[in-house]
Amino acid sequence: MTDTKFLEDQQILSVDFSGQSLEGDTYIKCQFKNCNFSDTLLRGAKFISCTFNSCNFSLAKMEGCRFQDATFIDSKVVGGAFFKCERILFSVNFTGSTLLYCNFSELNLKGVHFKRCTLKECHFSNTQLSGASFEETDLSGTLFHNSDLSNANFASATHYNIDPRTNKIKHAKFSLLEAVGLLQAFEITIVDL
Repeated sequence: MTDTKFLEDQQILSVDFSGQSLEGDTYIKCQFKNCNFSDTLLRGAKFISCTFNSCNFSLAKMEGCRFQDATFIDSKVVGGAFFKCERILFSVNFTGSTLLYCNFSELNLKGVHFKRCTLKECHFSNTQLSGASFEETDLSGTLFHNSDLSNANFASATHYNIDPRTNKIKHAKFSLLEAVGLLQAFEITIVDL
């Protein structure tokens, strides 16, 4: 194993970390742009107040990784096992990003923002999402189960399928057009006359 790195207030541009190990490395207030983290070992790595702009996290190994006050902008995450990340102080926000087959189960994501994102086939089981915002976000195939969605904002989100019997949705906001996604679990037919 190589020596661990400690970097603070650095701009890291167009670095290909794919297949490498960042195990135990610490990055504080760093800005990553056009970096490739696909298949990168992130075990025990710490990203505190970092921004990831146009980065690729496809199949990154996130076990024990700390994302604290991390922001993902126009980035791609495929198979992100966020539920394996360190849970203490876990906080992330996403803008314009594509997240496919990601798992956010068992995490506290209170107040998280997904803005203009694509979240396809993602999992939110036993997840704290009160006050979360899914502004202009496509939630096709995404599963919400036994999650707290109270005060969450789905008003401009699309393609969601949320079972109100297995999730807390008190005071959540939904658009009239997309609210049909709340009724799919009841196996009823809605007719537009």
